[in-house]
Amino acid sequence: MKLSIAAATVFLGLVSVAQADEYGDVLRAMDACAGMTDGAQRLACYDKVSPQVKATLARMPRTAPPTADEQKSWFGFDFADLFGSTPNQQTTPDKFGGENLPAPPPKPGEAPPPEPIDSITAKVTDYAFTPFGKFIVFLDSGQVWRQVEGDTDKASFTKDATVTISRGFIGSYTLQIGDSAKTFKVKRVK
Repeated sequence: MKLSIAAATVFLGLVSVAQADEYGDVLRAMDACAGMTDGAQRLACYDKVSPQVKATLARMPRTAPPTADEQKSWFGFDFADLFGSTPNQQTTPDKFGGENLPAPPPKPGEAPPPEPIDSITAKVTDYAFTPFGKFIVFLDSGQVWRQVEGDTDKASFTKDATVTISRGFIGSYTLQIGDSAKTFKVKRVK
């Protein structure tokens, strides 16, 4: 009983904190609920916090489509299964199979989303080789790419070399050093 009174006091204290850090307050209140060991009390706690969570989510600012720079920083990452969202939030029958349909036109007053990019060009700030001879390159954009195990070609790098990474077949990526025609299969690791 003392534990439930203490938990309720903590919960009420967290819920009534000033609006200065609304998002933090909601998260702390949810965390207080999660820490309760009694299932019924935990559920009651979540039920009490639920309206506050919904209100906070409703007040969150809407985000604009990603900029070209943001897309470049994400280039190479597979977000397809992030948070169980594959493919393209097919949560209703009318959306099923629609991942290849064109995107709907922007609403009046909205800027059209930026065009997807198919390649990036960057400078090599550092490079390394694995014990199996596969390269890892560190780019000035902060990205890190490594040669895939199935690629048997050997590469030669210098710092400040320019590389171009392009989309390949079936979700793969290729790296080209400078003006060389030779390409290497790579995967983004950071």
